[in-house]
Amino acid sequence: MRNFLLIWILFTGCLMPVAAQDLLPYNRAKTLIDYGNYSEAMNLLRPYMDESQYGKLASYASYHFARAAYKNGQYLLTESILKDLVNQSVWDNQDKARYLLALAYFQEGRNLDALDHISKITDPVVTQQAENASYNFLKNASVGFFTGNIRKYNENKGFMLALKEQIERQTIMSSEERAIYNELISMDFGAKNKESQINKNNEVLDVAILLPFNYAGGKGVKNLDNNNFIFELYQGLNFAEKELKKQGKRLSVQSFDTERSTTKVQNILADPFLKQADVIIGPLYPEESEVVMAFAERNQIPFINPLSNINDRFEGLNYAYLFRPSINSLADGIIDFSRKNIVGRRLAIAYSSTSRDEQLAKTLAENAQKLGFTIVRNDQVNGRSLIDFLDRIQLKNGDAAQADIIVILSDDPNVASPTFGFMESQNVKKPVIVMDSWLYFNFANFEMLEEQNFHFVSNNAINFQKPNLVEFREAFYAEYIGYPSFNAHIGYELMHWITQNINPSVGFNLRRNLDQNGFQSGIVTYGFDFKNSRFNKYVPILKLDSGLIVDQK
Repeated sequence: MRNFLLIWILFTGCLMPVAAQDLLPYNRAKTLIDYGNYSEAMNLLRPYMDESQYGKLASYASYHFARAAYKNGQYLLTESILKDLVNQSVWDNQDKARYLLALAYFQEGRNLDALDHISKITDPVVTQQAENASYNFLKNASVGFFTGNIRKYNENKGFMLALKEQIERQTIMSSEERAIYNELISMDFGAKNKESQINKNNEVLDVAILLPFNYAGGKGVKNLDNNNFIFELYQGLNFAEKELKKQGKRLSVQSFDTERSTTKVQNILADPFLKQADVIIGPLYPEESEVVMAFAERNQIPFINPLSNINDRFEGLNYAYLFRPSINSLADGIIDFSRKNIVGRRLAIAYSSTSRDEQLAKTLAENAQKLGFTIVRNDQVNGRSLIDFLDRIQLKNGDAAQADIIVILSDDPNVASPTFGFMESQNVKKPVIVMDSWLYFNFANFEMLEEQNFHFVSNNAINFQKPNLVEFREAFYAEYIGYPSFNAHIGYELMHWITQNINPSVGFNLRRNLDQNGFQSGIVTYGFDFKNSRFNKYVPILKLDSGLIVDQK
């Protein structure tokens, strides 16, 4: 009991040093830039741009301010901030500043100025990004522009690829153009098709994050609630990214707010970074996902939905993945556990009105019947009707109850609360299988029940026995002055899982690597099995044992 309580104490807070709190606006500003609130980010960064007060940090603040200004369409302001930064030889982010300044020049139509700054970049990762930008901004320039500047910029692969395509569009070539073209066709641009023509850097893992931060629709994130689950997921992804970079992993991550708009998604997919991405995380909702899945299939880029269990739209696709178990995986996990651990084959199912729970109840009933189970009830419930469901199967009558196993498929605390109260007051002995989300409801102390008959279906559940979990939570608190939510844990695990399965050491073929790896232990969860699967097949059924959550598989 004491061990279990200690685990939950991790969710309580304590005060942090004033110095950490002083940097909260700075850290908040960097996060805001990544999901679209540029004006507020700029306001938060301005005080930190004072070099006399903040020293080297002022250079970083100025760079992030310029990044926000660029994304806000303020290209002249971007230019004015960056002109000093690119000449600071002691600052270690010069190349990033040069790249951003080049983008601003491209936006202003000052192509030669942009190309001049790109030619001075030495970092190979930034060079690749700059060459991608060169291609995208110059692909409609005239052949004359290219031929007039080819000697100066022939090291820029984006410049040369755009020239190659422009010459190919012509029906007649001059002798000079023919000679240039003969050289171009021997160059290796790493192109697979028209949508993915820039050579990918196999020393860097490029991750594109597409999430609807405004999942109800709309622009900007100024008024997002603190418990916005998309923002929480992003926090976990972002925290893992920074941690992995500190460990020496070569990552390039860019985030985009889809605004729950298919038009916005289409615009995002035209971004140069998407053409070179090794993996795409998100979006979540069907209308957005269909657009991205089609893009991912054409370009052979793995697309991962981080939160969904529903895979019915994946039929015929080769590059679409669920990070969590599918409907069938969850159903199989429940049935397998019941067959091996519970006496009796009468099954009562209650489910909420969500798409996942409706489909899961249907699949569970169909698959269970094929294996000899009898479905005595299969009812949709809510907080008010749950007790009626339990009364209809006569659960109060102990061994005379109509069901041997009760399965309640819902993540709704309004369903969980009356269920817990009923079990506690009636001292029910029949096994009850529920989703692992019930473990995190603050009203339910399952250790207080006389009968320890609750079993929890793992849906990428957090493993509280993992030593990495404590380290993650403490480090997260130190940065955000608050412990991570469940969705932040999922985002953190997802980024680690991606870097384990796609990296320069093992290669960038996710499908091959998952098949070779088989079961993999999680960093903060119970683990994964994606062998011959595009969703997590590992669905242990958990139980509380002496204050600890244990895997019953």
